[in-house]
Formats: sequence, C-alpha cells, structure tokens
Amino acid sequence: MPPQPRHAAIGRSPARWRQAAALACAAVGALLAGCGGSGSLPIPIGPVPSYAEPSPAPVVTAQRFAGSGIGHWHSCMRTAAGEAWCWGSNEYGQLGALSSERCMDGNIDCSSEPLRVTGAADYVQLAANHVHSCGLTASGGARCWGLGAGGQLGDGLRRSSTAPVEVAGGHAFVDLVAALWGSTTCGRKTDGSLWCWGLGMATAAGPPPSPVPERWTQADGVAWRSVALGEAHACGLDAAGRAWCLGRNSFGELGDGGTETATAPSPVAGGHVFVALGAGPMHNCALDVAGAAWCWGMGAGVGDGAPADTVRRTPVAVAGGLRFVQLVAGVNRTCGLLATGAAWCWGDNGGGALGDGSTHDRLEPVAVGGGQTFVSLGIGGMASCGLTSDGMAWCWGWNETGALGRPIVAH
Repeated sequence: MPPQPRHAAIGRSPARWRQAAALACAAVGALLAGCGGSGSLPIPIGPVPSYAEPSPAPVVTAQRFAGSGIGHWHSCMRTAAGEAWCWGSNEYGQLGALSSERCMDGNIDCSSEPLRVTGAADYVQLAANHVHSCGLTASGGARCWGLGAGGQLGDGLRRSSTAPVEVAGGHAFVDLVAALWGSTTCGRKTDGSLWCWGLGMATAAGPPPSPVPERWTQADGVAWRSVALGEAHACGLDAAGRAWCLGRNSFGELGDGGTETATAPSPVAGGHVFVALGAGPMHNCALDVAGAAWCWGMGAGVGDGAPADTVRRTPVAVAGGLRFVQLVAGVNRTCGLLATGAAWCWGDNGGGALGDGSTHDRLEPVAVGGGQTFVSLGIGGMASCGLTSDGMAWCWGWNETGALGRPIVAH
C-alpha cells in the first residue's frame, strides 16, 4: 500500500477519522493529555465539518480541457494544446508544480486552484493514482511527477519530484494506466505488451517492483488492446473484445468463476464481447457491444443491487438496463455516460462522489444531478468529474484537499 495523506480515510472520509480520534482521546483523557485535554476532563467534541459536494460544480478556472486523469486525492486534466493542469493534494508533488495552500487541518500542501504542470506542453493522455501522476507525450514517451521513493516515476532514481521527469528507456507507448489504489504504472505498446514500473502489486502474479519500465512477462500471451489496473489484479481486452484478467482473485476480481490467483491471463467467464473496461481495487466493469454494463468482483461499485459484501465471481448485469457509451471505475464506485450525455453512478457515495445530491451509498445506478450534458467522465478515489462539449470541467465528491478544483469550504 502506498503512503497516504496523514489523515487517510478510515471508512469513508478524513472527517470520520478526526471524529473517531476525538472520541478515542475523550475516552482516555486522563491518560492522554497529549490529545489536547487537561488530563482530568474529556475533550469536548464539536460538530465535524463536512467537505462533501454531492452535486456537480464547475472547476474554478478559465482553462478548457480535453481529457482527464483523476487520482485519489487530486485531479489532473489536459488541454487540447497538450498542457497538463492539476489540483488537490500536493503532499508528494503530484500536482507537478509548487502550491501555496495548506489543507487537511494544515498538514499537507495542496491547491484548490488548478496549477499548470511545469515543463513541456505535449501531453495526449494523463494517468494518476494516490501519490504520483504521469503523462503520455505526443511522441509516445512518458513523464511522471510526485512521490518517487518506490520507483513510481520510472526514471530509475527512486526520488520524488515536483516537476515531470522522463521515464527511462526511450519507450514508445500508445497509452498509460495507473493503479488508482496502488503504486504501479504501466505503458502499453503497439504490439500489445505491457511495461510497468513502481512498487509492483501485492501478489506474485503482478509486475515486480522496478524503478524503470520492465516488461510484465506474466501478462504476455494476450495482445492487449486496453488494460486497467486494480489493487492486486489487472484486466484488459484483446483485439477481439474478449476480457482477460490476472492476479489476485480473493474477491472475484478475475471473473473466471474461480478463487485462485492467476499467474497468467485467465479468460473472463461468459463469452462476452466488450468494447471498454475499467477496474477498481476489488471490482471491474465492462461495456458490451450493445452498451450494456457488466461487472464482477466485490463492492457496491458492481451495481447489481446485491449487498456490497457479495462476491461476484463471474460478470453480472448492472441493474436498470441502461446503455452506456463510456464506463469508468474508481474506488468502490463506477460511473457511466449515456449517449444523451447524462451521467449515472453507483457504489460508495462518501463525500457525494456519485453526484446525486446525497451521500447515501447506491447499489444500483442513480442519475448525476445538475442537468449537465457531458462528453466524457473521469473518476478517482474522492472525486468524479465530467467534461462538457465546451471543455468545461465539472466535479463532485470530497473536497477537503481541493480535488474538485473549487475553494475548500467546510459546511
């Protein structure tokens, strides 16, 4: 597990962490004077502020965007001209620029205002996770910035950087993918091979730790057309639209009907032909050729209406019969885009990350409020975002780190 912000979420939000900590301190105030009490009286517990923004709101910027890469505590987007802009937590330099705000009770650097990533402006794709961000350049090269102690930046130096550094090896990738809840980034080449760097995965089947891109040989055997990384598993599509997964299978992540870790790509059951696929830490969702959504694994992000702790070891249909043109999966939640531009989400709604105006978990799809018509969606750990046809970014969810690109205001 990668380093997390100092008030990393326990349950759903930093606010709940603070409330739990306050309760613990009050219970043992006589012994833990360091919690802030006199040692004889319990600590008064006031209302815990909320930073939830459960409905879409525009990112405060004059920039217009063409694509996104949403991390866990921060967000990045690129312009049509290739500039990268990031906002949110900057604890490890994952914004790619120096920031001047302090958030999470003043403990970390952050920016609620989008900051332009320093250096060249030639990005065609962005990918982000907890602690670092990466961009694919027009020439197929890759640059990364943020925490690098575990080799996450791919330059071989194992050091952090607030500015983009070149990923070593002179590789030419066609796309990048980062594990949202992990510290691995992979680049896909035209031959369908995967080259990965960072801390690897929490399974012997995953790519090994490496500070520079190394071919993930265990993923060979499939000419990957696309790939998505979970916490300890990966899934992807081949040229025919068949889904394959490898890695941990404790929660049905592989969708093959079994329980064993797969050390080589294993076909997902059901014989479906998919056109797109996304992965969360413990679940995956894919779109078939008719636009129907199918998911497998565990968690509310599966969306079939079953309890969140249900393990689905083969693909199940998402409830509601909606037909989507895009599907994105995040931490225990999933969102889909209709041909009309309407967005629907399901799963864990901590911070209002489903955008339906509430903070109630949803085991089936609910419509994102606000009436915006989107052309693409992005999803991370605390925030979800949509782009409109004019390039405006609208985000919703948890904003204590400024990941929504709006002023950090406690409610």
